[in-house]
Amino acid sequence: MIGALGPVLNPFYLNAGLDKEALIATKTANSFFLGIAQISSYTFFGLLTAENWIYGITLGLGATLGSIIGKGYLKKMKSEQFRLFVILAMVLSGIVMIIRNWPF
Repeated sequence: MIGALGPVLNPFYLNAGLDKEALIATKTANSFFLGIAQISSYTFFGLLTAENWIYGITLGLGATLGSIIGKGYLKKMKSEQFRLFVILAMVLSGIVMIIRNWPF
């Protein structure tokens, strides 16, 4: 449930007036501190194996590469277009969550 907060928080960020880079930076900071808490708790409970660390580091490197590439696209994108993509992503995420949990 914690990992699915992105689509839930997006409307609040958009209505607070955050745009493009500010919205991405806010979500990134939120995810960073949440990730620190998750890694700490998973380590405390002994749930992180060497294999999990390798997967995590690999995913982190991939996400970093994706962020670097995405930054170029974000600079070229208009604010209205960004807002439309964010809303579209929220709608699609909602549909996927409903379909995955059908029937309730």
